[in-house]
Amino acid sequence: MFATIINDCRDDNARARQTSRISSLLKITPAFIGVDSDLEASMNMIDILDATGGQEGVILVNVAPRGDKTAKWENGTPFAYFWYKKTLVVSSLDGYAFSAVKKLNLTETVNIFDIHEATKTMQEANFITEAEATRIPFSQFRSFDFTPRIGSFMMLGNHVPSTSFDLQEIPELPSAIWCIDNFGNCKTTLTPDQISTDGETETRYGKLPYVEKLRDLKDGETALVRGGSGLDDTRFIELITQKRNFAKNNQTKIGDDIFETKSYFKQATE
Repeated sequence: MFATIINDCRDDNARARQTSRISSLLKITPAFIGVDSDLEASMNMIDILDATGGQEGVILVNVAPRGDKTAKWENGTPFAYFWYKKTLVVSSLDGYAFSAVKKLNLTETVNIFDIHEATKTMQEANFITEAEATRIPFSQFRSFDFTPRIGSFMMLGNHVPSTSFDLQEIPELPSAIWCIDNFGNCKTTLTPDQISTDGETETRYGKLPYVEKLRDLKDGETALVRGGSGLDDTRFIELITQKRNFAKNNQTKIGDDIFETKSYFKQATE
């Protein structure tokens, strides 16, 4: 069994508390990915599903809500879950968190938790105390108090009441940069069907050719390259300059649109 946490609460204190809790509950050593946005979380979720191949495990995702959409919820965006083969994914709902799942058609619906009902169910099974069940729904650190517990509870074979939610109601995955690696290569949300693979594609960085293999790109040349991130046979496109730092030379940032001069990145705080 494995566990991976994808979270924007990523300072040393928050990271240690989250990993320690899931470790104590499932008796495993979890992986942790710190992110700054729901766009990054969405794509990292896909990469972890790819890395683990649908094996028994849990992915816990939580990203602070952006904008005022979450005002309709009692205590921030709710959490929802779905199963990918034997892997349980629990994630905050709003924003782009499930947009990559939608793009790749991994599921048509997810299941929303009512946090009060979920904690009551865990209490009735003696998984948490009555005091914890009362406190958890109002916690300001739900990725410490709620998601590790509900994820572990379900991985132990327990059922939790939920409501089906159609992914058609969440936003489409934007055409954007979601990761800049240590070489300055920019991972995008684009799949090969969104670009010209037998000619050039007009981008905000100019007309760029498509290259299937990085080794076919000459030093200093820039192209849209089939990247390593993705799931199964679907691999996402990267913006790469051979032996150069594409991000630095083009002043790119996480969230930048590939075709237009705009960004999809929003900070939780100003």
